[in-house]
Formats: sequence, C-alpha cells, structure tokens
Amino acid sequence: MQIEIEKQVVKFIPENEQEAQELNKLWQYIVACEGESFKLVPIGMFVPATSKEAMFQVEGVKVETVQATVHKKKVRYVCMECNRMEEFPEGEAPICCGQPMHAMD
Repeated sequence: MQIEIEKQVVKFIPENEQEAQELNKLWQYIVACEGESFKLVPIGMFVPATSKEAMFQVEGVKVETVQATVHKKKVRYVCMECNRMEEFPEGEAPICCGQPMHAMD
C-alpha cells in the first residue's frame, strides 16, 4: 500500500488486489451513506525503527459493551409447608406449595 500526503489530504493507493479489497472494506466501514462519516484517530505511537504498524481508532462507531453482571446477594428461603430450603437472589420471595417462602437470613 502506497501512502501519499498532500497538505491535508492523505491518499491510500493499493498496489495489489488484496490491498484494494482491504481499502474497499475500510471505505465501507468509515463512510456513511446517510449522516456523518466516521473519523480515523491515531492511537498509541508509531516509531519507524521499532514499530511494525500504526494504529487508528474509528471514532464514532458504537461498540456494544458487555454489561458486567452484578451478583445479587443470595438469601436462603424455607417453605413452612414442606420444609424445603433453597437460595435465591435477594428480592421477591419465591413461591412453594402455593405460599411465599420465608427468608431465613
């Protein structure tokens, strides 16, 4: 891939078919047909003698974040009808034998 810089314009010139396909993927990823296109923002650092690559973040892309699961405190419940005991997350009492179970803790 050849890169040319002319003032504020940076040109990416593919030198083979694979690079042309990769550039097309990048173009489709960044350029929005409707609304505002995304921006490439440099991350990290690039030192030619030591770095093999320059990295950029696509600014404006919404990435799904995995919600951290919050472990609720477990409470031990007992059924007064059949004496069954179970632990459930804190909150509404579970039903057993047609009756709400009673919290032991």
